[in-house]
Amino acid sequence: MDVAVADEKAAAAYVQLYWLDLLSFRAVRGSGPVYRGLVFQDADALLLVRLDGSLARESVDLKILDRSALHVGQIVVSASDVGGQIGVVTGVTTVLDLAHLNDRGKAKKIIRGVSPSGVRRVRALSLGDYVVSGAWLGRVVEVSLDADVMFDDGAVCRVSDVESTDLRSENPEAFYRPQMNTIFYPRRRVVTGDSAAIFEEARWLKGHWKPDREVGTVVNVEMAGVYVYWIASAQHGTNEQLVLELAPPAYQSPDSLTFFCSAPDCSWGLGDRVFLTDASVSLPDNHHPDDQQHPTTMAVYRTRTTIDVLWQDGTRQHGARSTSLAPSSYMNEHRFFPGQYVVDNACTDDIIDSGSTARRVGVVRSSNSKDHTVDVSWLHPDNWEVQCDDTVSVYDLGTDPDHSVFYGDVVVRLLSDITGGTPLAHDKSAPDDLSWVGHVVDLHDGHVQVKWGDCSTSTVLPHEISIANKEDYTQLLAKMGDWAEEGAVDATEELCAANTENQQDNPADARTIEGGMIEENVEVTEHAVTIASHEEPNVGSTLTEGGFAVVTRSNASDGEDDSAEDLVVIKATYATRDDDPSKFPRFDIVPSPPADHIYLDTKEQGSKYGKKWVTMLQKEWKILENSLPDTIYVQAFEDRMDLLRTVMVGARGTPYHNGLFFFDMQLPPSYPAEPPQVYYHSFGLRLNPNLYECGRVCLNLLNTFGGEGTEVWSPGMSSLLQIVVSLQALVLNDQPYYNEAGYEQLVDTSEGHRNALPYSEKAFLLTLRTALHLLSQPPKGFEKFVKDHFCRCGRYVLETCQAYLHGRVATDHGSMELLCSTGFRITLANLVPRLMTMFKEIGAEDCNLSFLTTGAEDCDQS
Repeated sequence: MDVAVADEKAAAAYVQLYWLDLLSFRAVRGSGPVYRGLVFQDADALLLVRLDGSLARESVDLKILDRSALHVGQIVVSASDVGGQIGVVTGVTTVLDLAHLNDRGKAKKIIRGVSPSGVRRVRALSLGDYVVSGAWLGRVVEVSLDADVMFDDGAVCRVSDVESTDLRSENPEAFYRPQMNTIFYPRRRVVTGDSAAIFEEARWLKGHWKPDREVGTVVNVEMAGVYVYWIASAQHGTNEQLVLELAPPAYQSPDSLTFFCSAPDCSWGLGDRVFLTDASVSLPDNHHPDDQQHPTTMAVYRTRTTIDVLWQDGTRQHGARSTSLAPSSYMNEHRFFPGQYVVDNACTDDIIDSGSTARRVGVVRSSNSKDHTVDVSWLHPDNWEVQCDDTVSVYDLGTDPDHSVFYGDVVVRLLSDITGGTPLAHDKSAPDDLSWVGHVVDLHDGHVQVKWGDCSTSTVLPHEISIANKEDYTQLLAKMGDWAEEGAVDATEELCAANTENQQDNPADARTIEGGMIEENVEVTEHAVTIASHEEPNVGSTLTEGGFAVVTRSNASDGEDDSAEDLVVIKATYATRDDDPSKFPRFDIVPSPPADHIYLDTKEQGSKYGKKWVTMLQKEWKILENSLPDTIYVQAFEDRMDLLRTVMVGARGTPYHNGLFFFDMQLPPSYPAEPPQVYYHSFGLRLNPNLYECGRVCLNLLNTFGGEGTEVWSPGMSSLLQIVVSLQALVLNDQPYYNEAGYEQLVDTSEGHRNALPYSEKAFLLTLRTALHLLSQPPKGFEKFVKDHFCRCGRYVLETCQAYLHGRVATDHGSMELLCSTGFRITLANLVPRLMTMFKEIGAEDCNLSFLTTGAEDCDQS
């Protein structure tokens, strides 16, 4: 849904709605009262919550009033140019209008222009808040509240841990944000259907329990206890093991904690219940008599938020209205901001070959989002001073993993660095020392500006501080039960390449493949497989060449079966192949798997594989032999029938065209009840959202994401052929950026184009780097295949590079249209000489060193 932006000329007339946007609206178009509502869901399923917590059933004439959910460190775009450069929020200022509500939830009096520092929430601590106790920093993950409830006859009882009871609001449909709010606040009417269970055991402050007391009014709320997930200390920094061993108890008294700051997502919003703490602000007239003893509950009636932004090109914008900006949730790894620390990836391959781990570290001065270039100041490794300035391609940079500090991060420094080694003696009666806890306010010239908890500000080097835990409080709460488990190691981390983890967030694109052909005694049916995402124009033509067969199995069990059964016998093809890669058999059986097969050591032979399993697998081999497309090759092994090795050629019209991509497979004893494990030979390069650096392959058909129905592995229908064809057609497609989960909704949008085009540029560059790795370290059993392929295709690869360097598209060779940005051409010009050298060494024709001189020079001059 598109809505108008109120009072903002700089933004477009219509913009998209975002989570927690504050809107004004009417129930009837053109007439009737104007209401305010908070967006609780996105525009596709609009849910507007009004001041009293009720849902707006009808809403028209919508206007955006404020975006108070924007926070420091968040990436934003201009609402009037969502496809343009991005920025990072460096400052947020919010002013509140507060309302005193009557019993019907309507505003009786409004107090305008109140600073958040002049109020506190009914529950003083929000979930996710950063708190300090002595020398320890932690995150609030749970708060226990006690509520005093008054009945109509004046009796009062105190209900402990009230949020865990069956006591509820008299208005059960009221919506609220539980991270920051509670349904229990003074003057809130509450009810229970089981008075004895709640009130009989309560502590009675006045009067005593009676069975007919089921409805009352909250008159006071207090925090009774707080559960804290400890994340750092003044003596040990963020050392997770030491924090685990030495941290205080998780359960803490509220009096022992000092609030430091809220989590970034703890924003102010319509309907938040607060108490005024600023004595200079006058209270509403005629407030409730009980307010003489307890503070008056107010509700946030409106927020007004202004934002400071640092844009990629280095310009700063101060005091921008929040409605002139929009959050940018869809990112790419090549977005850099001034002050960020980066490493030089241009010579990564040389570093790996030499065994060195040192890379140049620099700091970003500015970034050109159109040219895909970055102005960088490279730093001297000894003194962290600027050594030289340079303009480099974004594709030759990566964020520095050792210095990943960013705007808004909560950081700590060792107290010994401040006190000269004097240990911190915590005096319970004295305020906590907050001089060692701070948050990042700026990054400049390789230094970090930090505002500390004692209100002082200083500039430090990145290695002098540690970044505090930034996980969501729900994740921390889930982890608290695991604190006692020391040394636990996830088996999937030890064999990351085995791709067995089922919790990835990058499902493959959704398209449909149909077809099937087979001969002899294998029963085949046509079957459609959907893997969820956008329409791919190239898929149809790609799959028409070969299609795939789906086996219909009457019994997917892997049990032993000694009964007589006809075997599908496939003759092993050990014959010497000629020099034409096209003559390389698409399906081949060799005696043994190569020593570099990733699953060689996961041998599960013997009784686990019976005759029925072998017969079933031979049928699948027959399908592969008859149905593989011309550009996919599979190798099986006589003495390890559970293993396969596959190589596929990148399809025409994609950034992977003419590249080679190797996969190892292992069929478990339970196959086909369970899909195979698949490993991608990545050489440490992430050239596709579904193919990880560690070799993990994310595909619904492999059950490495989720999905349902035909999206996932079906023991009775799915086949090995489906897997390899899906990898080529659905994963290595012409718009790989949209393979990311949820990104299909960005197809044909400005924000989608901004990220998809550079992603394809990067994919092409990494395909070339993969080729260099393959020529240097070809997978065993395919050495001749790799050499012959690039001998035959090397010239076409270089001609494509030449066309891209000149900004043209080599469509005659099936190449796809790329943006050909300046940054892309800079990186490409550095890769081409290495490619020419490698192609010349293997004897590729027409790949002489003068072939692309003109293109490279043109790139240098651009």
